[in-house]
Amino acid sequence: MSSPAILVVSTVHRADDTRIREKLIRSLEPIASVTYASRPPAPSDPGGIDQWIELRGGRARRNVAAARLLFSRDHDLAVVHDPELLPAAILASLAGRRPVIVDVHENVPAQLRTKEWVPRMLRGPLAWIAAVLLRLAERTCSITLAEPGYRRLFSRDHPVFANYPDALPEPAPSDGSIVYVGDVTRARGVTDLARAVEQLPGSPVLRVIGPCPDELRLELERLSIKVEMLGPRPHTEAMDTVARAAVGVAPLRDVPNYRYSLPTKVIEYLGSGVPVVASDLPGTREAIEDLPGVKLVPPGDIVALAEALGETLADPAHRAAAQAGAGAVRSRFRWPADDVRAYYRNQLQA
Repeated sequence: MSSPAILVVSTVHRADDTRIREKLIRSLEPIASVTYASRPPAPSDPGGIDQWIELRGGRARRNVAAARLLFSRDHDLAVVHDPELLPAAILASLAGRRPVIVDVHENVPAQLRTKEWVPRMLRGPLAWIAAVLLRLAERTCSITLAEPGYRRLFSRDHPVFANYPDALPEPAPSDGSIVYVGDVTRARGVTDLARAVEQLPGSPVLRVIGPCPDELRLELERLSIKVEMLGPRPHTEAMDTVARAAVGVAPLRDVPNYRYSLPTKVIEYLGSGVPVVASDLPGTREAIEDLPGVKLVPPGDIVALAEALGETLADPAHRAAAQAGAGAVRSRFRWPADDVRAYYRNQLQA
């Protein structure tokens, strides 16, 4: 008997997106043949992917191509990862009578209210439309969540597959650097971090890993700090850089999309034996304030951020505590691969 066919689609995320590529697809590999459709470039590692489909062109063209795939009869189950694909997911679920899963990565309505590329006058209406589409998707599709806080977007309960690490490098000797991993935006506090680093003695290197708009990249590179803009990197390579850092930073600003979330990068830092300086937001505080090697600072407070970074860099005890606690962090916060496989098996049999 041939394996069930699962279609994984994203028109927005990079093909090497960690949640989709490294966690979900590798979890599904033992139970299904996986077709993965995403924008280029191709996944850096084809393992677990039976077929990769390149979604070419601009966003609109990619969305049309993705919709066609969702309406095709070449799969037994589809999973989508983008709010743009909600209308197609809803219609495909109604028309095809095959299960469609919507994996919710973000608080989409809250996210739209802070998107810099969206005109301010459109942010409120688009956030409202996104909230309505999520409720409609709940009626026709299956929903999975990356954060418990996203439950408030829905009227019913849905499984949470928390975005915890699946594999991390062993703790390594420090190279004295400061590291940031994630999308590089103002709302995520990267400019606050750079200005805090400007205040530190000794000119430590700031390594920034993740996609960054050209305008913001130039702004960061013009500052009087040693900054290495490394761009997006495969997850394994990014984590190897993290493991050598003296401190990892999650300087999120206090916006609704981040307030009740736990940044994945925080767990990746701690699980790699690297101490953390993070914004003191409810979701972060609840999850990690009791862990060794953690300093929480008021969001957007550059002076407090600089002080916490300076203290962490100056005192090796913070890194020693983080390294001693890395094993416990890995055990407590781990991608639930078995639960994911069980859920998808049930969806395929429904």
